[in-house]
Amino acid sequence: MKFLTLLLLLSSTLIIAQKSKTTKMGKTTLEELQMTIYNKDSTATAVVLYEHANRYPDRDNDEIPRTDYYYRIKILDKASFNLADITINLYEKQKVKDISAVTYNITENGTMSSTYLDDKDIFTTKERDTWTVKNFTLPNIKEGSVIEYTYSILSPYLSINDWEFQSDIPKIKSEFDASILGNYQYNIKKTGYLQLDKDEPSVDKKCVYVDGIGEGGCATYSYGMNDIPAFKEEDYMLSKKNYISKISFDIKSITSYRGVVDNLTTTWKQADKSLKDRFFNNQTSKKTFFRKNISEAILETENSLDRAQKIYTFIQNHYTWNEKYWTNEDAKVKEAFQQKSGDVGEINISLYNSLKAADIDANLVVLSTRENGIPTKIFPVIYDYNYVIVQAVIDGTSYFLDATDKFIPFGEVPYRVLNGEARIINFKEESSWVTLKPKYRSSLNINSSLTLDEEGVFTGSLMMIRNGLLATEQRKKISLTNEDGYLENFEAKYPNLEVDEYERDNLENLDKKLQEKFTIRLEMDEVLGNKIRINPFLFNRIKQNPFKLKERNYPVDFGYARLNNFYLSLTIPENYTIVNLPKDKAISLPNKGGRFILKTVKKGNTITVLTRMQISKKIFSVAEYYALKEFYKQIIISESGYIILEKN
Repeated sequence: MKFLTLLLLLSSTLIIAQKSKTTKMGKTTLEELQMTIYNKDSTATAVVLYEHANRYPDRDNDEIPRTDYYYRIKILDKASFNLADITINLYEKQKVKDISAVTYNITENGTMSSTYLDDKDIFTTKERDTWTVKNFTLPNIKEGSVIEYTYSILSPYLSINDWEFQSDIPKIKSEFDASILGNYQYNIKKTGYLQLDKDEPSVDKKCVYVDGIGEGGCATYSYGMNDIPAFKEEDYMLSKKNYISKISFDIKSITSYRGVVDNLTTTWKQADKSLKDRFFNNQTSKKTFFRKNISEAILETENSLDRAQKIYTFIQNHYTWNEKYWTNEDAKVKEAFQQKSGDVGEINISLYNSLKAADIDANLVVLSTRENGIPTKIFPVIYDYNYVIVQAVIDGTSYFLDATDKFIPFGEVPYRVLNGEARIINFKEESSWVTLKPKYRSSLNINSSLTLDEEGVFTGSLMMIRNGLLATEQRKKISLTNEDGYLENFEAKYPNLEVDEYERDNLENLDKKLQEKFTIRLEMDEVLGNKIRINPFLFNRIKQNPFKLKERNYPVDFGYARLNNFYLSLTIPENYTIVNLPKDKAISLPNKGGRFILKTVKKGNTITVLTRMQISKKIFSVAEYYALKEFYKQIIISESGYIILEKN
């Protein structure tokens, strides 16, 4: 949720003439109860029959904005019973009123029965100092039930929650109404590919009367969509917040009754100052503290790049990240440093201060993570940002640093921050935008040399070399257990394989390629009489297509380009004849998006198999989706081919 700590300061003599559009309870019909399947999506386990929100100034509660919510949902399958569990989050001075909920079922004689929510089954819990949560569960849920519930939220804040027309279940009808006093201006933005079926803005010039001032107007907005398909999530996507069909409101300005305009949508220069003074909690001027807590050996390192790298490593190893992102509040770097634990803000602001203490030119960089959504650039909405990293500028070269991850090398950024543009906050000059990209090329090279003995067992070597973010990911996996546990997991992944020896290089040299070397023993795939059938794509084989949707209306985002090479040399006994080899294949994605090559070569009693799979682009458009889907389909077919050997 987006909250602005600005209260509505309206005269107590204000008279509201707002016509309520609020939907009342009791709309469920017998026909809805008799529904057993949603014809427009036969796979749906539930469907929203109707939902509506109506926001307006409430004269019965001191003109505080009130939003009345109404939901009516058909439960088609027990997989959606969780939709009966309702959670209402309330920020500080927000209040919930008039909770009402009913579950409808059809009786044996075909009539409608109603089970009402009891007030004693509404629970309140406190989460931190700023949040209260109301929970309730609609009673007597069955397959075929219709649930209907309403509640209202009184909020003295100027923020308006996004209204999401689309969700993970289909909806028949969704509507949002808002009546906003004319002295409050909002930037209104529609997101998603679906089109509005209703978009009816209007002005009511006589919606309010202020004693001593006269009549005032309200801007009214009425939005709606019909027959809304479920949003289907799939691999390789940014946050669904970027693509789901919704309406968003961001406060732009307030005009007082004397005509004075207060622009809340500030310039980026003003927003940068707000970030320093408020969101960084004045924690950006602690270099004296860190100068005292960093060894002189580090601070006196002559070469600037070496000095910066040593500081980065020091902060990286000093802290344990508590898995929390930048909270925009209560950052206390001194306390976090002493506890050796902190959130993203505390750790990376500590890194910033430490670099400053070592006379390294550094800036803070704010961004939104992949799962948090892409922030707007049209106007500053600083609440859109949930992450902060550091830019170090050394000899004219920029290095982007994140010390929260112990497996990320100097100058690299984690996968979670690869979300388009970030904002470099320069407290002395104008801030600027930058697109974050990986420093290192991500690749996986697999090289295996195996010999088949007379007993039908393959023995030989296997080497895996990873670079870039693929190496970071693998280092994390290795760190989760000891070597024995790691090898047990490796053998479990490849059931016919046993590891006799294992060694690895550059596990802690983060800027080097991670190398793993195995001596292995592998049982044959399948014996068919005097024939042996072997799938040679022993490691990192693609077995499932990550792209399964009939239609995907948002781009594919891999985060970074990648390259996978596989090479197998297979030596067979002289008394075996090669009957079949996998077919060679070469396919390319359009617009130089990538390629796949499979080549097999027979030379004497040695077979070599080579595959090269390259994704050259980070993002693939909606128009390129079908080509990408087919690309993976053809790889799966190609890697399903077999080597067949026949014993003489």
